[in-house]
Amino acid sequence: MSGMRQQAVSGLKWTTVSQVGRIGAQLLSVLILARLLPPSDYGLIAMATTVTGFVGLFRDFGTAAAIIQKDDPSPRLLDSIFWLNVAFGVLLALLLGLFAPLIAFGFAEPRLKEVLWALLLTFPIASLGAVHQALLEKSSRFRPLAIIETGAAFTGLAGAIWAAWTGWGVYSLVLQSLLMVFLTTVCLWFASNWRPAFRWERNEISGVMRFSGNLVGFNVFNYFVRNADNMLIGRFLGANELGIYAMAYRLMLWPLQNISSVVGRVLFPAFSQFQSDHNRLASAYIQVTAAIMLITAPLMFGFFVLRVPFVAVALGERWLPVADVLVWLVPVGLLQSIGTSVGTLYLATGRTDVMFKWGVGAGLLVIPAFAIGLQWGITGVAAAYAVASLLLFWPSLAIPFRWIGLHVGDVLLKLIPSIATAAVMAGVIEITSIVWDGNMTNPWLHLSLLNTNNELLRLSLLVAVGIVTYGGLSLITQRKLLKDIIHTVFNR
Repeated sequence: MSGMRQQAVSGLKWTTVSQVGRIGAQLLSVLILARLLPPSDYGLIAMATTVTGFVGLFRDFGTAAAIIQKDDPSPRLLDSIFWLNVAFGVLLALLLGLFAPLIAFGFAEPRLKEVLWALLLTFPIASLGAVHQALLEKSSRFRPLAIIETGAAFTGLAGAIWAAWTGWGVYSLVLQSLLMVFLTTVCLWFASNWRPAFRWERNEISGVMRFSGNLVGFNVFNYFVRNADNMLIGRFLGANELGIYAMAYRLMLWPLQNISSVVGRVLFPAFSQFQSDHNRLASAYIQVTAAIMLITAPLMFGFFVLRVPFVAVALGERWLPVADVLVWLVPVGLLQSIGTSVGTLYLATGRTDVMFKWGVGAGLLVIPAFAIGLQWGITGVAAAYAVASLLLFWPSLAIPFRWIGLHVGDVLLKLIPSIATAAVMAGVIEITSIVWDGNMTNPWLHLSLLNTNNELLRLSLLVAVGIVTYGGLSLITQRKLLKDIIHTVFNR
């Protein structure tokens, strides 16, 4: 367990480095490209990524996760999976190219066809590195992965900025994706010592199909559910409205994807090593979830109260409708951050069959909710998403918890200090904001709110107040959790 713990801690550190690098690249992308490109370009790329993201679920057919979960994958299995992935990558590119005109017609956006034809190159390129990445993650070699992913993110960003500046429009975002995938695949081959042999064993593939098949089934249905809102908005409300909604959704997902998923990525190979020890698994899960909420709770509460000034300063006035959508999407992000690691329980215990059934059942509630909310525009869709997420919250945790003897109440009890402290922090920020605005009427303290620099000053002050408030209160309410995290990080 000591060696496993050290591997997990090292993995967390380097995966955090990778995520911080990618957060920086994404933040710069939003701050720079949002001022060079109109919302319609973001709406168009959102339509395209909805399609390519769905098609990408079949790229490795869940075999990468099967490699990580399997105790000792044989060389024959790895070779067979590699060539299966290559075949899938080429086939998916051909199918996407063939159906691109029909997809563009379905979205009522003719420009989408050319964008999809350019993005289809990502599939055969990415398939060449899937096994290499799975082997690196299985062996907890997250340091080279962090370097590769961060370098690819900033290279793609640099290419996109240059392309947008020179007038490429939406194709600057396409170039960003292509550069990232190409550089990542090339570097994965250099980082991994494994090389495929030209052989194929059908029996080896059949042995992992039950696990990977259910996983792909869940991912496909879950992806459709998660992107049904984009499909409906793009089809019935247009690219401009979708661009606003997609930007709000991206902002909401930042804390979830770039913080919570760090832990999930490292937990899967770690949990798989003691998947039969349910008591240890349950204890580790509670500790990890509490650590996640220590970070995500203040981000979500703070983002909620600062959504308007943040959008105005970071994106500009033409993006202000994003703040109205965030009213509903930020609570969704808070709920999802609590359950973001439940997928690792399904995967580590091999219960992808139950995972698939849950995904289908949840989708039967979420998709109709999107359709109903569409009647009130993008804000209605976001509100419907929030209501559906609240209804599904408890069973989404209770089902995977029962496999390891864990109760939802035990987990939520550990999260109360983080949530309560974050709520108090949000109240302090709101009071400080009111006091600041009140001082604007004082002729001795007056600062014109029309001045962008003063808006930035105001936002910076409120963020600083939130950090100090949450940090100070956490030292009182969550001293033990903070000590445990520090001891774990420094291997004490």
